[in-house]
Amino acid sequence: MVYMSATTSKISTTKFDVTLLEDGIVENFIKSGAVMEIEDVTALKKHNFATAENKPYVILVVPGELVSFTSEARELAASKDFIEAAMAKALLINSIGNKIMGNFYLNVNKPYIKTKIFSDREKALLWLRSFLK
Repeated sequence: MVYMSATTSKISTTKFDVTLLEDGIVENFIKSGAVMEIEDVTALKKHNFATAENKPYVILVVPGELVSFTSEARELAASKDFIEAAMAKALLINSIGNKIMGNFYLNVNKPYIKTKIFSDREKALLWLRSFLK
């Protein structure tokens, strides 16, 4: 089930929330305990593009606790063919488990678009804004 907020640009599903933080910056909050599969990352991309009003955008990914991605979902999310309008991705990490998962994604899946891990939200947003100029 997908819920769209009328007051903000936010889409909510059982596994994630997609929010337009500012023009060109989309936040993906992955809900605690979610196991993200191919169909979830495909839906996430579709919602990101719609939230960014079908324009190029950057993504701030904020995982909740105990979030995981299947290997197929990680491979798809990292692939060149999957990217479309996304220009860069910042992973906001605040737990050791998420840091391990983020480093694994960067080093094993080697995402096609610029992807960087941050522990500070403002630094992540500053980095993402540099791609919008």
